[in-house]
Amino acid sequence: MNKGMIKIAVCDDEIIFAEKMKIIIDTYCMKKQIPCEIDLYQSGKEFITGHIKMIGYHIVFLDINMEEVDGLETARELRKMCRETFLIFVTAFINYTLEGYKVDATRYLLKSCGNFEESVYESLDTVFQKMEYTPEIKKICFQEGCKNIAMEKILYIESALHRLTFYILDEEIISYTMYETLNNISGMFTKDFVRIHQSYLVNLRFIRKIDGSDLLLFNDLSLPIARSKLKEVRNRVAMYKGEI
Repeated sequence: MNKGMIKIAVCDDEIIFAEKMKIIIDTYCMKKQIPCEIDLYQSGKEFITGHIKMIGYHIVFLDINMEEVDGLETARELRKMCRETFLIFVTAFINYTLEGYKVDATRYLLKSCGNFEESVYESLDTVFQKMEYTPEIKKICFQEGCKNIAMEKILYIESALHRLTFYILDEEIISYTMYETLNNISGMFTKDFVRIHQSYLVNLRFIRKIDGSDLLLFNDLSLPIARSKLKEVRNRVAMYKGEI
């Protein structure tokens, strides 16, 4: 399992319940000696507004019945940008199972359940069993110095005049540069990256949608797709999102 900090979000418009959830999760993580960071959100709208932070969570507990933007819509917005996050729905009702399957929910927890704390623990046990992976980390030497970079955090790479700029998601988007060409380094990248243009190599994880001949990333940044690559890019994006 990745031994780094596990980031967890609890999104519930009942703040007292959300704080109760935080205590339960925190207690579980302390018992299991799992370093965690837990953030609370009081609405789906508040959660999805923070695009960059939203996709950084490993686990998200979502209340289904929230005003304005409910948990299902919040989950659909999250899934447009990130398939890897584990979703656990927390609800007073249990009649949303089919919709939950569509967004790949790991569990449904009933708020009225007599052994609610045990249900949270069981759902976290399931998540951590599934989370047995180690991010691919490579040492890359930039003009700014050599860095250990998690490949999954690279948004895209831009090429201009034999100079590459790597845009990387951390607490915010940061950039590093090197004098090299995309053709020379493309072999070091996995199938999760797609070349959309002679000037751009993009991480499929962060693609929101294709709009005509433009690629829209999760943060609404638009990048041009070369006409010769449009069909290939459409197919790669559709396959990655499980649409074909």
